[in-house]
Amino acid sequence: MRRELADLGNGAHALAIQIMGNTDDAADAVQDALTTVLERPSAYQPTKGPLRPWFLRVVRNRCIDLLRRRKSGGTPVEELADPSAGPERAAEIADVTRLLQLAMSEITPEQRQIVVLRDYLDLPYAEIAAVLKVAPGTVMSRLHRARMALARAFKAIEERPGE
Repeated sequence: MRRELADLGNGAHALAIQIMGNTDDAADAVQDALTTVLERPSAYQPTKGPLRPWFLRVVRNRCIDLLRRRKSGGTPVEELADPSAGPERAAEIADVTRLLQLAMSEITPEQRQIVVLRDYLDLPYAEIAAVLKVAPGTVMSRLHRARMALARAFKAIEERPGE
């Protein structure tokens, strides 16, 4: 199970960044979740579903616990530009990434979570439902609303003078 959890670390960290608002707090949350899981390996029961959604739920719950204590808001994922691209393309990617980060910061934390789970981590609806503890149909409707909110926020940011 240790190796499987290590493989899930990057996706868990991306989710935690969206919830916590910064990479340091996200890393702490993922580390806390990993420690908790490794100290109690019997907590995961394969008969109840795959490891990935279960672990992402543990990370999500840990983030929420930390946020309740800190009462802080979230910010978007750090910029991820392709270093192999030419300077013009890198500038375009950086600009769109910056706008997307701003748009992500303007939607609700719940909307950010579901967008990250589906569009960044590429989880199927069933696994997202397991992570969020909702019905798959609820995932579809929430994801649609989150994407629409993100599109509205993105468009509004693009239309602002100076953005």
